[in-house]
This record gives sequence, C-alpha cells and structure tokens, in this order.
Amino acid sequence: MPAPVAYALLVIAGVVAGLVIESRLRQRSYRLDEERSFPTRFTAWVAPVTGVLTAATWWATSPGMPVLVPVVYLASTWVMVVLAVIDLDVHRLPDRIQLPAYPVLLVLLALCSWSTDGWDDLLRAVLAGLALFAAYFVLVLVAPGGGMGLGDAKLSGLLGLLLGWLSWAHVIFATLTTFLLGGVVAVTLLIVQRAGRRTEFAYGPVMLASAAVTVVVLSGPFIDLVR
Repeated sequence: MPAPVAYALLVIAGVVAGLVIESRLRQRSYRLDEERSFPTRFTAWVAPVTGVLTAATWWATSPGMPVLVPVVYLASTWVMVVLAVIDLDVHRLPDRIQLPAYPVLLVLLALCSWSTDGWDDLLRAVLAGLALFAAYFVLVLVAPGGGMGLGDAKLSGLLGLLLGWLSWAHVIFATLTTFLLGGVVAVTLLIVQRAGRRTEFAYGPVMLASAAVTVVVLSGPFIDLVR
C-alpha cells in the first residue's frame, strides 16, 4: 500500500477514534457531583486532533520497530486525548484512568522491550518515570496552588515511562517544552485577561501536548525530513 494512502487511512482511523472519544466524554460521566454545574466545554477539536496525532505518532514510532511499538504509542496517544479533554473540562486528572495505566503501561513497554530485545530501554523508562514523578511531586509540595496538582505529578510518571523508553533526550526535551509552553499559556491568559496571577489553569494538556510534540520532533523520520 502506498505510504500516502496508508497515512490517509490512519488519519481517518484517528478521526473515527476521536469521534468515539468525544461521544463518550460528552456524557460527562467523569464529573463529580460538585462539577455537574460546570459549563460545557468546546470539544469539536477532539476528532481532527486525534486524526492528526494518530498518523503523526505512527509515522514517528514505526520505522525500524516491531509493529507492537507504534501500536502501544498510538493507544497511549488516544488515552492522552481523553485525559486532555477531562482536564480542560474540570481541571482534574482522574485516578481511575491514571493509576491503572501504570501497570498496564509497564507490561506493554516490557513487551516492546521483549520484541526489540532492548531491556535497557525498559530500565530507562522506569528510571525516567520515577525521576519525573519525584520532580513534579516536589514542585507540587513546595508551590501548592501554583498551577500543578497531584494529578499532574501522576501524569508526569506516565509520560516519563513513555518518553524514557525512547531516550533520555525525549524526557529532557519534553520537560523543557512543558515549562516553556506552560509559561506561554499563562502569559497569554493574563494578557487576554482570562486569568489572574493566582488563577489555576489545566496543566495536564500542556504536559500532554509537549510529550506528543517531542515524540514527533525527536523521531528519525522528522530529523531526516528537516536535514
């Protein structure tokens, strides 16, 4: 199958997945009782963004890898979209999604390491997950109410696993991008007067977007493209 056709099909599959995600989340079953009165957020972006991310993730992670690797990263990308939608809506990242994701992701990454015979990748993933979780946890403790919460710390551990399996460069680049993008978002909200200096905003989507961008930008295909 020609590459353009294959990636067009991936985009279509991603759009369909995005429509399913949006349809399920539109029911707002994740909202707590005190969140029922929150205004409905704009979610029409979910399907097209999921479509683009699906093709981009496969493009970035599939070259030279067993098919299991891009499948794992693609599934993780769809979960990222779910978490981003929820965090934008209620400024909360549900434990019922994040906590079970830890053992599931560890098993999947172990299978990826088995398929590539790269057990050092799994060790690096675990170390990166622990390092990012510890760093974000300390930030939450020393600066409570500073924009980050425990949900963000738990998310950082998951992203550390995913990025760490690829390389330390992915972990460092994504972390720097997160703080840079977070600063841009905070300043933008201040400029348009949608936030004050102590106003909290959803930090999870910033972390997730930075991770997704990192996976693509540091991939072999992208580096070859820009050379």
